[in-house]
Amino acid sequence: MTTDSATPATTPGEASPHGSVTQPGVELLYTLSTAPFPVPVSPASGAYRLTDLNLVLTRRASRAIECGGITVSVPVGAGATALAAETAGMTASADPPGWSAAVAASGAVTFTPPGGLAEIGKEQGLALSVARVPVNRTEGRATLSVTVRWRVPGDPSENPWGTETVELPVPKFPPTFSLGELRADPLRIGYGGSVALSWQAAGGSFRLRYNKADISVTDRAGYTAHNITQDTLFQLHGTSSSGSGEGEAVRSVWVTVTVPDVTAPTLTATRSVVTDRLAAHTPTVPTFTASRLVHRPELSMRSFDPRLRRWSEPARLPFGPAGSPPAIAVRDGKLHLLFRPYDSEELTWAEYQGRSWRILPNSPGRAAPEPVALTTAGTSLICSYQAPTGEQFTRTSSDGASWGTASAMPAPHGGAVSLCWDGTALHAAMRATNMGVVVGHYQRDAQGEWQADHGSYMEPPIHSPELILWNGNLTCYHRRLHGGVWARSRHKDAPGTWTTQRMDDVRASNNVRLTVAGPTLYMLFPDSEGTLHLRSSTGTTWSVAAPVDEYRTLETPALAWYGDRLIAIGRGGACPP
Repeated sequence: MTTDSATPATTPGEASPHGSVTQPGVELLYTLSTAPFPVPVSPASGAYRLTDLNLVLTRRASRAIECGGITVSVPVGAGATALAAETAGMTASADPPGWSAAVAASGAVTFTPPGGLAEIGKEQGLALSVARVPVNRTEGRATLSVTVRWRVPGDPSENPWGTETVELPVPKFPPTFSLGELRADPLRIGYGGSVALSWQAAGGSFRLRYNKADISVTDRAGYTAHNITQDTLFQLHGTSSSGSGEGEAVRSVWVTVTVPDVTAPTLTATRSVVTDRLAAHTPTVPTFTASRLVHRPELSMRSFDPRLRRWSEPARLPFGPAGSPPAIAVRDGKLHLLFRPYDSEELTWAEYQGRSWRILPNSPGRAAPEPVALTTAGTSLICSYQAPTGEQFTRTSSDGASWGTASAMPAPHGGAVSLCWDGTALHAAMRATNMGVVVGHYQRDAQGEWQADHGSYMEPPIHSPELILWNGNLTCYHRRLHGGVWARSRHKDAPGTWTTQRMDDVRASNNVRLTVAGPTLYMLFPDSEGTLHLRSSTGTTWSVAAPVDEYRTLETPALAWYGDRLIAIGRGGACPP
């Protein structure tokens, strides 16, 4: 199968279009293709060259959402970051029909559904077209902005509407650059077979990439790949440099193997797994049924470099299976980790100094297989855990090597406790019982007693809250019904003055995790498909949520700022061998 990226099509159900680029949002998947591909700039004089922009929106989760309108912003101007030289002659349409479309002189193209409301689902996508766009005369990289107003059907909230915005790149190439279709012969081969690849390309630098291979093929029109043992995506990358930067276009082709090797980060069997390659010392074929499988998740660690805007691959930690979600905190230049192992009640306490992990000898104690909490209080560490008896305790480590006496604290009504130190006092947020399940907030006084400071009660939270101190305010983030995320805030010195705000552009399938790095607040959460997303704020607005990687998870990792980067440690996500 020949495509230009392994993404959905311009119209639902078709093959992937030429030059398509896909950007996952939290609620929808956005696929943009252009005709022609790649997009050439207009000549220095004369008529403008025209291009068509085709955009497909599909739902990422199984449950559909309702859409109240979409705006596609096409940058207009003569510079490298603009796409259209002008808007005269541009047209817009949608499929399915019935939507109205209007093109403004600013380049904003507004699509309105029939009756003001339309449903978008996995099997009911939406295709938008902005046609006859006059491309300007300057090479560079333009960015389309797509904003969707949406809600979940039946959401009982007072204001159920949210907005989602994504940005899609459109590189513009010089007229001398070309990258023709990448062809493979044959498209299906036997195990260990060879495939001949061919193409036509000019006006730039070109590389062929597949599996771990990265081969320069500039000034070549073909290449033969040997010993292919698994289904393989071949990609031909073409780059062209100009005064405004470097543009890249990619053509792709899939080659399938009749009986391939299978490599998967996660393999799920609903009934049984049958293989002849797992046991070499028995003449019979072993069968493993789902009822005999045991889930023993191990911890993995990712790091995010904000300067490069890049996440590392998840790396497996050397502790074996974990029986509880972990907690992390930084003290004295060291990253501390706390969790309950899968096969022991004794909590594991470890530290990381940037190169390797070391298990510390003095565990806080025995715990149930429930979430734990860890925070820094000045030069001390404070942890919270549930004992096997069901009681909830805190313990303090003032030296980073041993723990003080256990102290009782309020116990959560399911889920985890979130601890936060405000400089003088310790706070805790949890699911609490008071006329139903609510978000409970407690503050420990000078005598070590916990005082309730719940504020106003709201709809029951789902899973566990997250308490954070930022810009002098205590803020508790938590999920509610349908995955909506809410924030309750008050000044750290003003008990009982909580205010509540809904985050309209976030919908999470598990807990949200937050950490502070200087003036920046970072938020990590999984979307409805289990893909982790990261966003940040410096106090006024939040950035657009960006996907972390392709590994899905059912449980949000713990998050902390360590050194010059973010660290996320959790039981979800795949680990390379």
